Amino acid sequence: MRTDTQLADLKRALDHAAIVATTDVSGKITYVNDKFCDISGYTREELIGQDHRIINSGLHSKEFIRDLWVTIANGRVWHGEIRNRAKSGQFYWVDTTIVPFLDERGKPYQYIAIRADITARKAAEQRLVEQASLARLGQMAAVVAHEVKNPLAGIKGAIQVLMSRRPPGDMETAVMRDIVARIDALNELIQDLMMFARPRPPRLSKVNLRHLIDEAIVMLRRDPAGASIEIAVEGDAGQVTADADLVRATVLNLLLNAAQAMGGQGCIRVLTGRRDAKWTLEVTDNGPGIPADIREQVLEPFFTTKARGGGLGLPIARRVAELHGGTLALVFPASGGTLVTISAPVTPPRAEGQTSQSGSAPGLG
Repeated sequence: MRTDTQLADLKRALDHAAIVATTDVSGKITYVNDKFCDISGYTREELIGQDHRIINSGLHSKEFIRDLWVTIANGRVWHGEIRNRAKSGQFYWVDTTIVPFLDERGKPYQYIAIRADITARKAAEQRLVEQASLARLGQMAAVVAHEVKNPLAGIKGAIQVLMSRRPPGDMETAVMRDIVARIDALNELIQDLMMFARPRPPRLSKVNLRHLIDEAIVMLRRDPAGASIEIAVEGDAGQVTADADLVRATVLNLLLNAAQAMGGQGCIRVLTGRRDAKWTLEVTDNGPGIPADIREQVLEPFFTTKARGGGLGLPIARRVAELHGGTLALVFPASGGTLVTISAPVTPPRAEGQTSQSGSAPGLG
């Protein structure tokens, strides 16, 4: 009786401290605790009888999974770090120990997986790597801006002078206009590069997030990709402390990305509100979504699937969120489309160099 009580106490302590699941020898889930349900977003009913492919993020190689199974099938304990995918589509990391339960012949008849959530630690490690990369990129961006932007301005000015001297309807004028447009696009890319690598401190003020969204929608309508898009705006975060120009440009960028993903047709849902002293902004499209094999890359600088653009739009949007003390997350619903969520403190901690003035924002491309 005492042994049963001790076992119950141990189970209760384990359930309280860790994410726990048991499976049979075929890998079918036979038990999950509350913490497993909480972090995965699935109910017990959805998990029991399934195998762990239900939370497979697709990150780990077949060799990684095979090594795990060979280890535990031979009665040995396996330990490692695994990235899983929650029901919402968000990823989370767990430090995992899998212990085989052995029968009298030394053969496994059950496995217990004990996990600890290390998502925050992995994010911190990734930020350190990114900060080192940004430092190098910032040095390069400064050189590019100095060595390229000033000569481009001179070339553009000279071409505009030549254009002013051409007669109306001259064929060479059209060529010159195209050159000016390409110079503008290159200048925008350099501006985006500087914003990503060496962003200016936010100029904080009290702003109405709903008003910034409305202004971004007006700007979106001027772009062919956004002219016919249906946009539903819900919720209201009210007054928040933010850089109006940076946030407005970020919202426009997210709307434009969504509109382009849907080929100029479809519906974008914008939801804003407050949660736990933070304002939130969600932009959801009903397009085809992002293919699973490139989802890991969409927040990397210079990655793009578009014919035009430098691949800095989403990375800059994430930088803007971070400058406000917040985060940007991508979710890929099973029903399709893409959900982008920005969350930041209603009153962010004032960093060195921040001011209360408002300034103009760079384009987000």
